[in-house]
Amino acid sequence: MKSHNETVVYLFSGLGADARIFRKLDFGNLPVRHIAWVKPKNNETLTGYATRLSGQIESSHPILIGVSFGGMLAIEISKTIDCERVILIYSAKNEREIPFLYRMAGLMRLHRLIPVKVLKSANW
Repeated sequence: MKSHNETVVYLFSGLGADARIFRKLDFGNLPVRHIAWVKPKNNETLTGYATRLSGQIESSHPILIGVSFGGMLAIEISKTIDCERVILIYSAKNEREIPFLYRMAGLMRLHRLIPVKVLKSANW
């Protein structure tokens, strides 16, 4: 059970991105936490992965902000905990909103051909 009553903003970066993607956003006086990615388990569902990530959320009514895949995880987490709000940035609300070519690339596991270092280099 979440016991921390202060509203906290939790940030979910997209795949291949990190907390720097949010550096120009102003959250005023609200405390901000970045959700750290953990390695997915073999055959883990999106819901299962989101449940594991939600263990990093300590606020009882958080604000979740997600970019791209991070937005999809924020939506999944919001189905299981009460949130003050969920904000999506360049993200699909569900799998049906993902463009066909992206879904095909995922099924073909094309993302495994690109080293993570190359994906993160776009953040500079």
